[in-house]
Amino acid sequence: MQNGYERAAKEVIPAIRSSLARELIQKHGLTESAVSGYLGITQAAVSKYARHKCSDKIKRIEENIDAATISTYAQKIASGDRSAVNSCICTVCNMLNRFGCTYSRAEK
Repeated sequence: MQNGYERAAKEVIPAIRSSLARELIQKHGLTESAVSGYLGITQAAVSKYARHKCSDKIKRIEENIDAATISTYAQKIASGDRSAVNSCICTVCNMLNRFGCTYSRAEK
């Protein structure tokens, strides 16, 4: 059985990146290459996310992500704020936190 950190790394963070990638491409007109640079993932991963070609687990998690939060952070990222990527991941992950992650509290 996965612990909270493993689940976040394998399912939650990819779901957040997928939501961000689609938002940045569809609403902000960024290229897959630009999005890959912002998100720190490969262009192939962005392409997969843009076409919503991900696991059913990731898709289910995405359904629970607050669209307004993704939109707010995507605007910041599209404006060049690279630090907004990590802030978005932590914010959304904490909103979805059903697996006991204490990482953000440990950082304070």
